[in-house]
Amino acid sequence: MRWVSVVLGVKVLLAQMGYVEEGEASYYAPSFHGRRTASGEKYDRWGMTAAHRTLPFDTYVRVTNKLTGKAVIVRINDRGPHKPGRIIDLSEKAAQELGILSQGVGPVRLEVTQVPAAPSPPSASTPFYRIDGKPHRPQAYGVQIGAFSEETNARSLARNAGNEVNQVVFIWRTVANGRSLYRVVIGDFATRRQAERLRDRLRGEGWQAFVVHLPV
Repeated sequence: MRWVSVVLGVKVLLAQMGYVEEGEASYYAPSFHGRRTASGEKYDRWGMTAAHRTLPFDTYVRVTNKLTGKAVIVRINDRGPHKPGRIIDLSEKAAQELGILSQGVGPVRLEVTQVPAAPSPPSASTPFYRIDGKPHRPQAYGVQIGAFSEETNARSLARNAGNEVNQVVFIWRTVANGRSLYRVVIGDFATRRQAERLRDRLRGEGWQAFVVHLPV
């Protein structure tokens, strides 16, 4: 069954190569610079990135200004927009190049140009595994920094966290209401107090972090 879900996930990603959407684009306020995005990356107002409600992290999208024909390529690394009627939140740099900076919003067309690589299937023998799919044997406590219904998004967050945090990072696959949920966990501790110290440090760095007890 696990192989079936992986194959279906790949088909969904491939289908998104033809994904097209039209609506309004907005952009991040300057005050968001440096804050954590849903993928774990820090928002860079000068980067070419964007937030979308459903497209997987690391999807590349061509955004075309329907009034001028100008277009930019952005990478999805966050979730949003949260206002009805808007379909994408652009970085300040992308909005500037698209020519909507002064208006604040603008009518656009989205076209997916590149989807993230399909993940390696994890081991079916354990609910804990690293981003390369190899099984992991944790201790009793860890620090969760995110949970996703899409495994691709969980792996993106795990990879970004692994590039910043000097701790083991792994995915904990669970089932909630009959559907898989992929939790991203940092750290591997025998005691809760050890995990709490890491949680406090991660929160100070902008992560949404809390201690979890692992069923080992």
